[in-house]
Amino acid sequence: MSTDVKKKNESLSDYRIWLKRSASVIGLVYAVYICVLAYRSLFYIVDITKPVMFGAYISCLSAGALAMMIYSRKQIATRIASFIMLPALLPIVIMCMGSWELIIPIGICAVVIFFASGATEGTKTLLGTIYLLLYILTVLAYFLFTTYLASSAVKKTIESGVSPSAKYRYEVINTSDSSNGSTTVILEPNDMDIVKRSVTYKVKGCDRNLCVKRPVTEMKIEWKDDDLYINGERWFTPEQAEKGKWFETDLISKLM
Repeated sequence: MSTDVKKKNESLSDYRIWLKRSASVIGLVYAVYICVLAYRSLFYIVDITKPVMFGAYISCLSAGALAMMIYSRKQIATRIASFIMLPALLPIVIMCMGSWELIIPIGICAVVIFFASGATEGTKTLLGTIYLLLYILTVLAYFLFTTYLASSAVKKTIESGVSPSAKYRYEVINTSDSSNGSTTVILEPNDMDIVKRSVTYKVKGCDRNLCVKRPVTEMKIEWKDDDLYINGERWFTPEQAEKGKWFETDLISKLM
């Protein structure tokens, strides 16, 4: 074989290696994106406003990432990505149950690349067993919490709106319980959401029970600038919220 042919083959081999490395980096970026979605599913309410558009976007993104990861399945970055995605998918499955246009494409991608990656069979067996137990125990704990520890009171939103500056929003909620019920005015920031073309991530854990009346009572809500009046009485000003740090909360309360 001539020297020119050898150099050409070596150049082609180097090109393929770097192409696979680049593809593996794309797969790792996709795994990080799944982690970002997991974080948002925990600390935000995922409101898919355009399911068809959002489903098409996630499906195309997942299909492209899966193709890149299968092509580079023996690269270390792809192996790391395959180990990350299944546990990162767990909070998405639990918190976004019913949003199949989100769960199915990501789930297919995560499962396929986990078994198709270049990791050893022993590693796959060990991690697969751990992930399976993690899913079973987490889902069981969540089911027990929502079934037996959640309140039996029935809540219904009867009114909602935003302040003139659109910085705050409120809801008037009637609650039916064993003690003649109650009416609650809830206030929360309206400028902390993440709004995309087909999905909105609404922040949770920052709401405040502004006024609670028992039994069920009619509430007349009125805004004067950003001051909120309930039945003619001022209950909220932005200054008191800033001084009292109303909308600052910890991670635990956001999860509840």
